[in-house]
Amino acid sequence: MTEAAPAPATFMPPRAPVFDWGMRITAAEDLFNDGSHPHAPEGALLVPKGTPGEVVRVGHAAEANVPVYLVEFPGGVLVGCLEEELAPTHATLRPRPGVMG
Repeated sequence: MTEAAPAPATFMPPRAPVFDWGMRITAAEDLFNDGSHPHAPEGALLVPKGTPGEVVRVGHAAEANVPVYLVEFPGGVLVGCLEEELAPTHATLRPRPGVMG
């Protein structure tokens, strides 16, 4: 009996980010250390909800196919964030295809 060949991986283009580099944002929720921030104990509050910040880098998490943002908050605190953890400080979002603003 022969085994079926694995299905070829399908290419899924990265989802476009909503926030741009240099954009002013606000923490949409309290941001806690998930263990990836080396200067705070796991579970520690890094940034309280409502704290303003600036996107300093936009990356991509390939496994989840989502944008990831490196955000600088007051005091030079750098935190990696997902879109749902951030809110724009004003109407400067990138338009979504097929959606009129």
